[in-house]
Amino acid sequence: MTTNVARLPRRVLVGLGGMLIALILAGGLALITLPQFSPRALAASLQQAAGTTCAQAPTMAHCNNQDPELQGCAADAQTIDQADIRENGFTIGSVERRYSQRCHCWWGRVFDQRIGSQANMYITIAGTTLSAAPTFVGNHDRILYSPMVFDATPTQQVPAITGTLSIDGITRPPEATLPAITIAGK
Repeated sequence: MTTNVARLPRRVLVGLGGMLIALILAGGLALITLPQFSPRALAASLQQAAGTTCAQAPTMAHCNNQDPELQGCAADAQTIDQADIRENGFTIGSVERRYSQRCHCWWGRVFDQRIGSQANMYITIAGTTLSAAPTFVGNHDRILYSPMVFDATPTQQVPAITGTLSIDGITRPPEATLPAITIAGK
């Protein structure tokens, strides 16, 4: 008994080989460029595709305790107040109070301006402390955002915000606090 094996023509094999090489090159290009994209930008685009953001519908449910960047609120945000975080007479960072008119939300952000610092960063707003990896890391500073506090009324008391930068984990870390304020009829 003889078995006949069908062979593919040379042009088909060359075509399949070319497609395989193109696929490998495209995958390599994706691996090279993907790390340059911000995970926050990716998460923001996924959030917008998946549901309503605070910027689209500012309500307590959409805004309170949410990330201001992921929710689109940082786009029109204004810095309302700022305080330096000092250590031995030198400014090593700062804390800011931010507000978005579009989202009706307050939040804070703390900056660590020490080049190459890997120390812990903390931000406290409305009595809740967040210690997390920085929201943004650049060449000259690291930034940590607090969750947002939705401003349900035009005369709501805006919460105090404290930024803390760890030095060595032993001594009391330097911090700065922006006290609570009441906004009368924004």
